[in-house]
Amino acid sequence: MNKLSMCATACAFVLTPAAAAQSDLYLEGGASVYSLDDASVNALTMRGGVDFHTLFGAEFEASFGLGAEEVDDSSGVEVELENQFAGYFVGRYPVLPRLSAVGRIGYTTGEFQTSNAGVSGDAELDGFAFGLGGEFMITEDFGLRGDYTRIQVEDDAADGDVNVFAITGVFKFGRVR
Repeated sequence: MNKLSMCATACAFVLTPAAAAQSDLYLEGGASVYSLDDASVNALTMRGGVDFHTLFGAEFEASFGLGAEEVDDSSGVEVELENQFAGYFVGRYPVLPRLSAVGRIGYTTGEFQTSNAGVSGDAELDGFAFGLGGEFMITEDFGLRGDYTRIQVEDDAADGDVNVFAITGVFKFGRVR
C-alpha cells in the first residue's frame, strides 16, 4: 500500500459519519510557501477537517504549486511543486475567546519537479510532519489561520527538511448534531 493510500485511509477513518455526527466541520483555503534547499515555492493550499472534541481533531490537506521558482544559487535550476497531500491529527487550545493555538502532527507526501536547461526530473518527498500556529475567528463561522509546518524528509536525495508557512481563511460549518 503506498503512502498516499495510507494517508487517505487514515483521514477517511477519522472523518467517518459517526465522528462527524458529534463534531465541527471546517474548510480552509489559502496560500503557502514551501522552503526547501535554496528555493521557495508558492502553492495554493486547501484543508478540510473535523474537530471531534473541543481540543482534538483531524484534517486532510492538499496543496498545488503556483509555478516554478528559480533556485537562489543562480545556476538556472527551477523547482516546482506538483502536488502535496497530508493527513494530520490536530490539537487546539483556546488562548482567548476567539484565538486558539493550533498544533498538528501527521504524514505528508509531495511531488516536486526540477528543471535545468530543458532537462527535468521528478522527486517525491515524503515524511513525518509537525507544526504550530494560531487561529483567530473573526466571526463565529469565519476566521484566519497562520501556521508553520516542518516536514522531515525521508529521502536521501533531498538536502535537509522542508519548511512550510501558510495563511488560510477558515470556514466552520458549526455543529452537525
